[in-house]
Amino acid sequence: MSERTSPVNVDDAFIRRERIGLSCKGSHVLVHAAEKKAQAMGVHFCIAVVDANGELLAFSRMDEARPASIEIAITKARSAARRRRATADEAGGDVAQATRLAIASHLNVTGIGGGLPIVVGDQTIGAIGVSSGTTEEDLLVAQAGLDAFFGR
Repeated sequence: MSERTSPVNVDDAFIRRERIGLSCKGSHVLVHAAEKKAQAMGVHFCIAVVDANGELLAFSRMDEARPASIEIAITKARSAARRRRATADEAGGDVAQATRLAIASHLNVTGIGGGLPIVVGDQTIGAIGVSSGTTEEDLLVAQAGLDAFFGR
């Protein structure tokens, strides 16, 4: 056994064996379905998909999407994954509290709608964040990604 290889019989108290994760292919399913919905709506979006830790897996900036929406989409996805809730639900709709959370998290948490967690069983495996439309449009596009991912 090399120094990098560890024995399989590690004490179960030291590790988590039951954790699942979002694959690259799964992240692309989300992005492509969201793009399809966006095209049907005639709006150009930025779409981000992150893993459970909020790290970017897939991203699309549709032609003519606003450049300023790039970071917003990523932040929405990151916030939904790390906080394990829809961004619209952050701080219970209290704008002042959401602003404080954004500042305290160095802008990694947002209360702006358009970020949805991807939950399988009881585990948040990632999130999708969408920006460039209205909050309602962003949510419709994000939900289309989730619907395709879950085969709905």
